[in-house]
Amino acid sequence: MKYKICLLAGCLLLAASLYKLKESLDFIRNSERATGTVTSLEMHDDSYSPVFVVTTKDGRQLDYHHAASSKPASWEVGEQAVFLYDPANPGAVRMMRYFWIFNWSIVFMALGMPLIILGGGYYWLRRFIEMPQESYTLN
Repeated sequence: MKYKICLLAGCLLLAASLYKLKESLDFIRNSERATGTVTSLEMHDDSYSPVFVVTTKDGRQLDYHHAASSKPASWEVGEQAVFLYDPANPGAVRMMRYFWIFNWSIVFMALGMPLIILGGGYYWLRRFIEMPQESYTLN
């Protein structure tokens, strides 16, 4: 029963991963590039996270508070980075880095694949282990 649950959970996580991957690819396809500049550093639990001002093509300025923080600060005021934003929804801004675009897809895939291998491997291996019971006698 445990292996069925592992296989089911793995399949659900894989499906969620593929959904988030499609969502991320759609975001990339419909987005535009913009440059953001660090304007300040916020302190969170004794570490620093940058605050960017992202300037869109039409001149709007969007604030972006980076989710990651570090000590010492990994960004300095005035540094720049490339961002993607959706022109139809300017509030949807993502830093153009692999993990920040595909983060949930990666996490769901990393959790789902071992569960599929564990659960599916059990059923695949069980076919080879369960051999018909034959009695062997020595004559």
